[in-house]
Amino acid sequence: MTTTEKKGIVSKIINNPKALFWFYITVNMVPSIYFFFNAPVNLFGKIVTLLFPLGFYIFILSAFKNTGKWQIIYFPLLFLHAFQIVLFYLFGEDVIAADMFLNVATTNTSEINELLGSLLPSIALVCFLYLPATILAIMQWRKRIYLDWAFRKKVFLPSFAILAASLILSFWSENTNSNTFAFNQHVYPINAIHNLGFAVNKWDKVKRYPITSEGFKFHAVKEKKSQQREIYVLIVGETSRADNWQLYGYDRPTTPLLSKQDNLFVFKDALTQSNTTHKSVSIILSDAEASNYNIIYNRKGIAQAFKEANFKTVCISNQAENSSFIEYFTKEADIYKTIRTTDSKTRMTQNHYDAELIPIMEEIINSTEDNLFILLHTYGSHFNYMERYPKEFKQFMSDEIAGVKKSEREHLLNAYDNTILYTDYFLSSTIDALKKTNASTALLYTSDHGEDLFDDKRGKFLHASPTPTYYQLRIPLFVWFSNEYSAENQNKIEAISTNVNKPISTNAIFHTMLDIASIKTNYLEQDLSLVNPIFVTKEREYLNDHDIAVPYRKMNLKKEDFEMLEKNNIH
Repeated sequence: MTTTEKKGIVSKIINNPKALFWFYITVNMVPSIYFFFNAPVNLFGKIVTLLFPLGFYIFILSAFKNTGKWQIIYFPLLFLHAFQIVLFYLFGEDVIAADMFLNVATTNTSEINELLGSLLPSIALVCFLYLPATILAIMQWRKRIYLDWAFRKKVFLPSFAILAASLILSFWSENTNSNTFAFNQHVYPINAIHNLGFAVNKWDKVKRYPITSEGFKFHAVKEKKSQQREIYVLIVGETSRADNWQLYGYDRPTTPLLSKQDNLFVFKDALTQSNTTHKSVSIILSDAEASNYNIIYNRKGIAQAFKEANFKTVCISNQAENSSFIEYFTKEADIYKTIRTTDSKTRMTQNHYDAELIPIMEEIINSTEDNLFILLHTYGSHFNYMERYPKEFKQFMSDEIAGVKKSEREHLLNAYDNTILYTDYFLSSTIDALKKTNASTALLYTSDHGEDLFDDKRGKFLHASPTPTYYQLRIPLFVWFSNEYSAENQNKIEAISTNVNKPISTNAIFHTMLDIASIKTNYLEQDLSLVNPIFVTKEREYLNDHDIAVPYRKMNLKKEDFEMLEKNNIH
């Protein structure tokens, strides 16, 4: 086809406002068509998810004679469509969640760059759909090519009937998991816009945290003093799932060093309360949990509690700062240091390995005789996996990834398992460093959430999907005690020995750490402490996208998730 012929085709399209009208309708309907086939709603709900946006787009576009102009005016909606299509590629059926909008706000440029190459197919589809639509709309606007009134009237009135039909059918619509139905939860783009509003409001509240939490005190005191120096370490991992740990029965030797450590209490039935870092870690570092998460805006974090009990508090991080609760809580420590600094102009970060945190920790330990609380926040197994470990930890091969797709699962799994192997080295080295101090020490490790690795026919990858999966929920969690600590705290050792096989969640960590250190405060809930004989197993909850606590088994889990829960005796 010659250039002249191509120009002729474009000219014919531009000069046919009716064809453009239906073209705009079609490209706007793409996400809704996907939801029609994949949303977890009954037949009436599926029809509503299709009819309402169809009626809405026809109504809007037919109300204006220059449809190109209106298409450009609501360009932000096209951007929303593009975001939604990329999300389909990553997670499947889910609408853009409030947490996804917040993840955009808290993700640095390096993380985006690491992921972009993996999203090329979805980005290509977005460009194919929306770049031509945008270009044609601009050309139509500039050329002032209008729809005639007869056509507009012909489609304008039926749009009301379509909208009315969708409203009527909504009374018989329901989500197949929750038996409920609401336009702001189940009908695109209303639900996405609703989630965006929730995210903007929440981000504003997060930004005001220094004001809303000002003056808060735990009134924490040290109840029992050791005859020796005390050092307590909390390590928060990143994107590590229990199923790939040798300690949890995995058939690869991914944790050979930890498997040889004594005094290690491994909790086999541990779940996170959120599959997003900004919420999961904020629960780990505070007394907020899924059932009362909104108290977090008025609370301080765990470093503040230890500080009030006369501990010198230290936070060393391999995570970039992002103005979230994580940054607020970690900076409450007496000493704060991050090795993953961010360029103020490019927002790019320099890659560092987690083991670089250890010499910094040792230097601080050796520079003071004070009792210490040390928080280490690692980068763990965050994608891109190959960048999380040095070459000497390339044990599972090949780990070269040609792209993020199910056909590459073996290579992705090899790279991911290498990150666990390196985490094993880092954690075991940290324990060995603590042993050298001859202090009364304890270390608690957990991951913020897990990860999907194309594990089943759903083809899910990464984490932070609006609907969690088994692999995102189940996390590794263990506690290690030095011989010195064990000798002085036999009652706590006996308690954790009893509790180690019980179902737990990440909301237990704050209370466990305070109880390990014998810190007394009215904010310590002893029935949530893993080293307390009155620890109580409770129904485990998940913090959903709108910060509402939901029993985790009612979080739209699928057959594949329940099969894995039963297989691994997760209750």
